[in-house]
Amino acid sequence: MTGATGGRPLLQGLDAAADVLAGAILAYLIVVPVGHNGLLVALLLLLGIWSVWRVARHPRRLPPLLLAAACCAAVAILIGVIGGAGNPGFVHSLISWVAAPVLFWAWASQMDERVLGLFLRFAVWATLFLASIVLALWAMGAVGVEPAVWIKVLVDADVSGSWPNVIVGVYGASSLIAVAPLWIVGMFFHGRALPSRKLMAAAAVLATVAAVVSTRRAALALGLLVPILMFLAYLAVVGRTWFTRRHIRALIIVAGGAVLAAGAVLITPTGQRMSAGVLALLTGRGGTADEDLRIEQVGRLWSAFLESPVFGHGIGAVIPGYARSVERPWNFEMQYNMLLFQVGVVGVLFLAASAVLVVCAAVRVVARRPEARPAVFTTAAGAFAVLAANALNPLLQAPGHFWAVFLFVGAVVAFGTTPVRVTGPVAESVASGDGATVRAD
Repeated sequence: MTGATGGRPLLQGLDAAADVLAGAILAYLIVVPVGHNGLLVALLLLLGIWSVWRVARHPRRLPPLLLAAACCAAVAILIGVIGGAGNPGFVHSLISWVAAPVLFWAWASQMDERVLGLFLRFAVWATLFLASIVLALWAMGAVGVEPAVWIKVLVDADVSGSWPNVIVGVYGASSLIAVAPLWIVGMFFHGRALPSRKLMAAAAVLATVAAVVSTRRAALALGLLVPILMFLAYLAVVGRTWFTRRHIRALIIVAGGAVLAAGAVLITPTGQRMSAGVLALLTGRGGTADEDLRIEQVGRLWSAFLESPVFGHGIGAVIPGYARSVERPWNFEMQYNMLLFQVGVVGVLFLAASAVLVVCAAVRVVARRPEARPAVFTTAAGAFAVLAANALNPLLQAPGHFWAVFLFVGAVVAFGTTPVRVTGPVAESVASGDGATVRAD
C-alpha cells in the first residue's frame, strides 16, 4: 500500500508531462502542419501514444451520439479501404483517410476540461507565434531584407513582391484558415477552458492581418463569414433571452468593423484574388489557370463517379487519362467531389451521418451545460472553417490539419462526460486521479 501511494506522485507527474507534450505537438501542427515529414510522422505517433496513455490512465466513454458518429465514420473508411485495395494510391491514401482520422478520433476521445483548456492555451500561443513570423517576414520583404536560410528551411518561407504588395507564404499559412475564425469567435466568450480574452483578441487580430499578407484567400473569407454563422447558430441553439441592448451595440460595432475590414481587404492583392476566385467558381469560368483546372476537376470526378455510384472506386483511385498531379494522380483539390468518387453515395451518406451526429451531440451538450458553450462554439468555428475550406483546398489530405476538426469533437467529449462515482476500496485511488473512469451523460 505504501509503495502504491508513493508511486502516485510519479504517475501524476508523468500525466502532466504527457499532457504538456501533447499540447506542444498541437502547437507544432499549427505552426508547421505540412513539411518535414519524418518529424511530422514521429510527432503524430507520439500523439497516438498519448491517447493510449490516457486510455490506460483515465479512460473515458464517448457519449452515445459521438460513439455512433465514430461508427459511421468507420463504416465509410471501411468502404473506401475495401474498394481501394489494389488502387495505385492505396498505400499513400491510408495515411490521410485511415490513419489520421483514427488517430485524431482517439486523441479527441480522451480530452477532459483540463486537457482541453491546456490545448487551447498552447493553440493561442502557437497562433501568436505563427502570425508574428508571417508579419516579420512581410516587414523584411517590405524593406528588402532577405530572410535567413534557417527561417526559410524551418517554415518554407517564400517572400515575393515589393512594398506595398508584399506576399508571404509559409508552411503554416494554411493554419490561418482555422485559427483566425476560431479566435475571432473565442474573443467574444469567457469560459474556464478558454485562454484570456486579451490573448484571444490579440491572436484574432494578428491571424487576420497575417492572412491579408499571406497567400491564403480562404482564411480571409472564412474569417469574415464563420463568426457570423456561429453567432446565428448560438441564437438558434441558446435562444434570445440573453440578447440585451449591450449585445446589440456590440453586434453593430462588429458588423461595421467587418464591413470596413472587408472593404480594406478587397483592395489588397490577396483580397482581389479571393473575390475573383469565388466569382470564378460560382460562374464556372476560371479567372486563372489554377481555377480553370479546379472547375474541370468537378466534371471529371462526376463522370468517374457515375461509373460506380453506389460504393465508389475506393481510396487511392485514379481517373484514366486524367491527373492533377503526375507524381500523385490520385490526389485532387476538390475534396468532397473526390470523396464521392472514392466512397460513392453510401460512403458519403455515412460520413454525412457522422457529421450530423457530432453536431447533435454538441447541441445536446450546450443545452445541458451552459458552461460548455464558450469552448464548444469557439472550437466549432475552427472546425467549420477547415471543413468549408476543404471543399476547394485539399487541407485534409494533410494529417497535420485534422486537429482543427477534432478539437471541436474533443470539446464535446470534455463537457459531454462526467466522472463515475466510485465507492469502496478504490475510491481513494480514483480521488487521487489514478485510473479515473468517466461515463457519458
